[in-house]
Amino acid sequence: MESSRGGDMDSDDTEIHVEEKPSREAQRKAAEEEVLAKLEELLNSMGDWEKKPLVKVGRVIIELVKLPRRELKRGVEPEKLALHIRLEDSFKGLFIENAEEFDDLSKAISAKLVGEVARKLNLINKKVIEYGL
Repeated sequence: MESSRGGDMDSDDTEIHVEEKPSREAQRKAAEEEVLAKLEELLNSMGDWEKKPLVKVGRVIIELVKLPRRELKRGVEPEKLALHIRLEDSFKGLFIENAEEFDDLSKAISAKLVGEVARKLNLINKKVIEYGL
């Protein structure tokens, strides 16, 4: 069989190039590495106590904060990044320094009892105001 290029063409000479898409696991790992690289860059470039906003939901703000190096009785704690969770009209808040603290906070906030109490706070606080207690 003659090809349009003028040579013989065997069925074995045909090459098919198929580009493989990265697996979901490879994509996830690449995304994690990208986030880690960005966090390392921020740790090196941010000043002590500098904040970078991450998320605002309603009145709750979550920021990334660079905590300064600290000298403690047990040694020196290096500078590090933390999450700062606060209300928009407050500078005070909660610092989360690792995944375990975040997981514990998430579970505590998600607890059924906490949700039930939070929903009742408006009712009880309204009664206190109405009756001047």
